[in-house]
Amino acid sequence: MHELSIAQSIADAAREQASLNGGRRVLRIGVRVGEISGVAADALEFCFGMTVRDTDLDGAVLELEPVPVRYRCASCRHEFHPVEFLADCPACGSTGASMVAGDELGLSFLELE
Repeated sequence: MHELSIAQSIADAAREQASLNGGRRVLRIGVRVGEISGVAADALEFCFGMTVRDTDLDGAVLELEPVPVRYRCASCRHEFHPVEFLADCPACGSTGASMVAGDELGLSFLELE
């Protein structure tokens, strides 16, 4: 379960940022999770809870922001969600689209007390 190591990395990053900002208590941690990032959101939430229990981060809320897959057409620059992972542009029919979102995983915000 790689979600455990991800949860530990999130906790480490939150502690580091809190330290850089005067060591204040962490209230909320926002994480962007791409639709095809390979991370199971429910497993990540569970692992995060286990990782921070009885630590300085106990009580911090993990807020996961799902990020859908989006492609951008190279011809007309239209952004779209693929249908059944087909990257044909619905606006112009071009096949030259590239993915611009949906595979990311990263901190989006940190709320400190």
